[in-house]
Amino acid sequence: MLKRSFTALAALATFLGTGSARAQVADSLASISYERYPSVSAPLSAPGDIGLQVFRFRAGYPIFLSKQTILIPGLAYELIDVQRHGGNGPDIGLLHAPTASLTLVQKITDRISVIGVVGGGFASDFQDRVSVDDLQINLTAFGLYKFSDTLSLGAGVSYTRQTGTLTPLPAIALNWQPVDRFRVRGFVPALVNIEYRVTPWLTAGIRGTIEGNRYHISEKSTGLNNLQLAYSVITVGPKVTFRLADLLHLDVYAAGAFNRRFETFVDGNSTGSAYLAPVVFFGARLWVGPSGWRDDSATQPPAPQPPESQPPTSVAPVAQTGGGR
Repeated sequence: MLKRSFTALAALATFLGTGSARAQVADSLASISYERYPSVSAPLSAPGDIGLQVFRFRAGYPIFLSKQTILIPGLAYELIDVQRHGGNGPDIGLLHAPTASLTLVQKITDRISVIGVVGGGFASDFQDRVSVDDLQINLTAFGLYKFSDTLSLGAGVSYTRQTGTLTPLPAIALNWQPVDRFRVRGFVPALVNIEYRVTPWLTAGIRGTIEGNRYHISEKSTGLNNLQLAYSVITVGPKVTFRLADLLHLDVYAAGAFNRRFETFVDGNSTGSAYLAPVVFFGARLWVGPSGWRDDSATQPPAPQPPESQPPTSVAPVAQTGGGR
């Protein structure tokens, strides 16, 4: 039988995001979220006000190939609604980022596992015919070591466009629960959750993320050919998680958004960057999956047992570790 800790590795490996800081740890079989950023003054080169709304959907389907191997197909979609008010700058409108990923979790020993992720998709306003400028590819690889039932730590590298340019970024996977009501988990620096369980149905904490991607903008929107727009942001703020049912949860959070950087590229070459003012924004995320708290392990579905004689096809709960956004 696969140990519950190995099922946790499936969660730790479910990277369901796009080519930026979406390389994240997911704690759910499926999730949907919404964030709203208030309008602020646009850079001087493009007068007016700019506000953002962000919608995200993610889902993963862990499949046992053997007692030592789990394959996790995943899908994700992100929509950024760039709302421009006043001024005479270009109207960017809607930016889309649909992606698919495939994660392989290989258990080496009871304590050591290696995890690899290949992801691909598009990042574009889709106003023109799809081209190579819309494509994105993401690669992640790391090793994970289970020190004890309360601490797992991993290290590796992600090859993403989180900063606007396709580049390797170091990453640390962490799941630490020293006591029953406190834990730290995430995939640093993309996502970190520090959480305290107030009651069985309420968890409070601090959430930090680094978001970013690079989108192809059509000539129809800007009058420029082969234009790409990169956007990245750092967010930190409080959150609360309501446990609505055994496998249904709602995150509600507020955060400060800092270092909100835009950079433009023409024919792959940077033509300049600008920053939006910091703001406080609000968001909510509804997700399906086990809570991951040790106190809930008795009431949540156990990991299925793959058959001894043939490759299994059953679905494992994506549980125990992670820090989905």
